[in-house]
Amino acid sequence: MSNVLAIATVTETLRNVLAKALPPSLVSGAQVTTLRPDDASLQGPGTTAGVNIFLYQATPNTAWRNADLPTRNSDGSLVQRPQAALDLHYLISFYGSDIVLEQQRLLGAVARHLHAAPVLERGAVGKTETQVDLASGKQFYNSNLSGQIDVVRFTPINFSLEEMSKLWSVFLKTDYVLSLAYVATVVLIETDDPPPADALPVLKRRIQAVPFSLASIDAVNPQAVVLSAAGPNIITVQGEGLAADSIVSFTTPGITDPILGTINPGSTGASLSVTLPAGLHPGVNTVQLTQTAPVASPPGSSPILSQSNAAAFVILPSIVSVTPGSPPGELIAVVSPAVGPEQQVYLVLNQLAGSPPSGPQAFALPAGPHETETGTFSFTTVFPNGSVPPGSYLARVRVDAAESRLTVNASGTFNGPLVEVT
Repeated sequence: MSNVLAIATVTETLRNVLAKALPPSLVSGAQVTTLRPDDASLQGPGTTAGVNIFLYQATPNTAWRNADLPTRNSDGSLVQRPQAALDLHYLISFYGSDIVLEQQRLLGAVARHLHAAPVLERGAVGKTETQVDLASGKQFYNSNLSGQIDVVRFTPINFSLEEMSKLWSVFLKTDYVLSLAYVATVVLIETDDPPPADALPVLKRRIQAVPFSLASIDAVNPQAVVLSAAGPNIITVQGEGLAADSIVSFTTPGITDPILGTINPGSTGASLSVTLPAGLHPGVNTVQLTQTAPVASPPGSSPILSQSNAAAFVILPSIVSVTPGSPPGELIAVVSPAVGPEQQVYLVLNQLAGSPPSGPQAFALPAGPHETETGTFSFTTVFPNGSVPPGSYLARVRVDAAESRLTVNASGTFNGPLVEVT
């Protein structure tokens, strides 16, 4: 790829190309220069007839500006050399006698050549790269531009008279002469960083065609699950394309990594029986199916073929016991399953019978914050503006949005679990 000498190489190659495009019979003694338009040698009545090339602007190329990203790995090591992609804007001016229209003859020759051959040929660029400066003996244009992946193309810029006058106004006290404007696209300049080494070669090629299905979970039954300590706890996943050899994983509040479950025998593509794993917390949980390739390639990995959507279901907490604590006015509740870190926990009390005229009262007592998994919580029945009145209360535990269930007697009324507040 080209280096920092590429811009100068484009200008010098364009000068060489245009010098050959001017036949001697067109304008006698015409020369192609690369001076500023306000250079003294281009001013005054004695100016030699010829063409002047002036690079007045370089802008980022929008098509190539991000083609080299990313250039580095996450550890900072070089992936590929950074490259700057530039467009070069040229002002081509024509000098000569107005009486015999030398300027116009030179303009016609340049416009014809750049229209017929708008691309800098790699051979012409290569000759410029081998040029040796007679004074210093150095190769000022050894830029490797001839090996650039894309060639440099010249496109005319359609300036209005106002735009052209603004461009010439940059050169103070310089008279306007007949001019054309072109943009050269694209010049890719790489850094001088040592090129990154190639990756290790492949030891063994392994190509395998593996069929897979796109699983879609439509429903999880039951939606609200009360875990049994005796187990096993089973849910049914219903949907389409459910493969019995998939990996079933669960997410639960307070745990970042997924927890793997087990698909039971007898499952079908429309219905999977899944045993819930230990370690799930109360609240909203999700289940997801993942199908992997049967053979690890490379060794130690399991390429993922497809993943289903993540379907949500709720695990309800259960009250194991609620007992008076110490000091008085404190209740200790044991909850199953254990609650994850930072989950919000409340003890909800509903009075069975209240004193007239207020009737039964209800209270939601918050538990203190907990940073680790636990199933034991402390609640206070005394608060700044009063306390929970003595009496019998129906008790529920609320973990995030999931609440424990109450029991119902034969007559259809709630009868437990009960808590006595003294």
